[in-house]
Amino acid sequence: MNILDREGFGLWSIVAKNAFKSIFKRVNYEELSKGVSSIPPEEEVAIYIHIPFCRGICLYCPYVRYPIGKDDKIVSKYIDSLIDEIRLYGELLKDLNLKIVDVHMGGGTPSILHGEDFRRILDALSEYLGAGNSIAIEGNPEDLSNEDHVYDLVDNGVDEVSLGVQSFNDKVLKRLGRRHDKDKSIKAIENLRDAGIKYLNIDMMYMIPSRNDETPQTVEEWSEDLDEASRYDVDEITCYPTLITNHSIGYNLVKKGRIIQPSKKVFKEMIYLTEDILPSKGFKPVEIYGYSKEGWKYVTVNYEMEGPLIGLGCGAMGFTGRFEYINTCSVSDYINSIKENRLPIAGSRYVDVKERIIRYINSRLFVCRKLNYKDFKDKFKEDFDKATKGIGFIKFIKFLRFVGSIKYDSSGIRLTRRGLFTAHQICWSFVLNVPCRMSEEYMKEAWPDKVIIP
Repeated sequence: MNILDREGFGLWSIVAKNAFKSIFKRVNYEELSKGVSSIPPEEEVAIYIHIPFCRGICLYCPYVRYPIGKDDKIVSKYIDSLIDEIRLYGELLKDLNLKIVDVHMGGGTPSILHGEDFRRILDALSEYLGAGNSIAIEGNPEDLSNEDHVYDLVDNGVDEVSLGVQSFNDKVLKRLGRRHDKDKSIKAIENLRDAGIKYLNIDMMYMIPSRNDETPQTVEEWSEDLDEASRYDVDEITCYPTLITNHSIGYNLVKKGRIIQPSKKVFKEMIYLTEDILPSKGFKPVEIYGYSKEGWKYVTVNYEMEGPLIGLGCGAMGFTGRFEYINTCSVSDYINSIKENRLPIAGSRYVDVKERIIRYINSRLFVCRKLNYKDFKDKFKEDFDKATKGIGFIKFIKFLRFVGSIKYDSSGIRLTRRGLFTAHQICWSFVLNVPCRMSEEYMKEAWPDKVIIP
C-alpha cells in the first residue's frame, strides 16, 4: 500500500530514525533555565508562537490542535498566558542582548485571533525580548475572506501571511476535510492585498487521498492547481505532500484501505511537474518545496533545524542550537504552568555537535538546495571535510554524489535536478519521524518523564 507515513520512504525512513534518535526528558526548572539560556550572546534569534485553536480539525493534520466553538473564552485565557510566558523568557534571557530577526505564528489557526490579540503579543515581545512590531502568521481562507477581519489584523502588525489554500479544486478540498472553498481562497488573497499585506505565500497540497471507490488526486489535477495558483498576486507558492501521521484523524481510514493515496510513482511525477511549471510562471525555486517571485520566503524550517529558535505556546518546539525542547501539548496544563510562573516545557535534551552538523546539512542541502562551505565554517569553526570526518551520515552524502543527486564545486555542494526526489524523501522522512513523532507522543500525556524519538 502506498502511504506517505513514517515508514513510507524505505531507506530514507531508516536513515532518519538512526540519525535523529533521541531521548527527551522532563527535568527541573534550574536545568531548563540553563538549557534555554544556552543561546550565544548577541545571536540572531527567531521566535515561533503556537496557537492551537481550530474551528474544525482537518483529516490529516499532524499538529497540536484544540477545537473550539463560538465560545472562545479559552482563547483569551491562552493569550494572557502567552504574554506571561514571553515575560518569563524576557527575564531569563535579558543579559544575552539577543537580536530577534523573525517572529512567526503557526497552529492551529492563528488567523482566528483578533487584531487586539496580535497587538498585545507584539507589545509584550517588544517589551521583554526587544522584538519588532510586526509578525508573520499562518492563515485560513475561511477567516481571511472577511474583509474587516483582514484589515484588523494588518492594522495590528500582521505583515506576512502564509495562506492555507491547499487546492483551488472544491472536490479536493472536501477530501482534505477543509471548511473553505475556492471562492473563499480567492477572496482571502484579494483582501490581503487590498489591506496592504507586505508578503503573501500560499500553501498548496498534493498526494491527496480519496475514498477507495474514487480515483485519488491525479497528476492532471495537480497541474491544474499549479496553473491556477500561479495566476494570483502572491509572492511565494509552497507545495507540500499529504503526510499520513499516526495521530491524524484520517490515519486509520488510510490504513484500513477505506481511503487510498496516489502511488509513489505519482509522487515523483508531481514533484518534477512542480519543478517545471512554477519556474515557467516566474516563480524561482528557493527551497525544494518553495517557489518565489522575488527570492522572499516564508521562513520556518531553517530555524527549526538549525536554531536558534524560541518556541512559545502550547505544543511549541524550540531549539537554541544546543538545547531542544517541547512545551506541554495540553492547553489547560500550559495555562496552569504559566500561572505557577514556570516554563511550560514538558521535555528537553541537549544536542551534540555531530547531530547539529547533520541537521545543518539536511537543512541547507536537502531543503534550501545548496550547502555553502563558507557558511558552514562560520557556523562550526571548521572546514566541512574536517568537521564531518567520522560522521556516518556522510557516507550517504558520498553515495548521493556518486549517483548524481548532488554536485560538488569550489563553493559548496548543491542539489541536482536528479536529486530532487531523493531530497523530498529525506526531508519528509525527517518531518514524520522527528517533529511529528514529538507531537504525537506529547499529545498522549501532558508531562511524561521520558519520550524516545522516533
